[in-house]
Amino acid sequence: MFEQVTLKDKDISEKALYLSLQKIYTHKQGNNHSLDRSEVAGSGKKLFKQKGTGNARAGNKKTTQRRGGGKAFGPKYHDVSFKVNKKVKKTALISSIVSKSNNKALFVFDEEKLDEKNISDLLKNNRNKMIIFVLTNLLDNKLVIKFQNYKKLYFISDKSYSVHTALKSDMILFSKKSSIYNSYIGSN
Repeated sequence: MFEQVTLKDKDISEKALYLSLQKIYTHKQGNNHSLDRSEVAGSGKKLFKQKGTGNARAGNKKTTQRRGGGKAFGPKYHDVSFKVNKKVKKTALISSIVSKSNNKALFVFDEEKLDEKNISDLLKNNRNKMIIFVLTNLLDNKLVIKFQNYKKLYFISDKSYSVHTALKSDMILFSKKSSIYNSYIGSN
């Protein structure tokens, strides 16, 4: 049912994999922001006169030394977006598939012949391994609903294929109908 695939020797681009993984880390918010003295609510009026009071000279109440004043060098909102070029994304996708092939963790299967028995046998033989099935359409497949609560078993569509999840997985299984199989695996 599940055929192991070994691809021709292709170079794995470490840099493309690194850049595509960096893109994932840019999904953080980065929206922390503390107010500095120009943003704190309050008057800019001098608190009391410069001389004659016996107190130290004081400016306005928004200074960083005073309670309720601004923060001197606090965190500011910054953009954490990171662009990865299309060719680098494609190279990273191919590199992730080739690395799985080199580790003997790349398999293909026929989507029509996939049934409960095949999946349960695969799970029994590969305990505590993260297994990813790449299907063409998740909505039409009833097996996705039956096996969705298994901890280390994931079903993803070929459009939502991620280099990060592929590299984390122990086994990856592509449907022969998927566009990734037709573009990169089937031709090799």
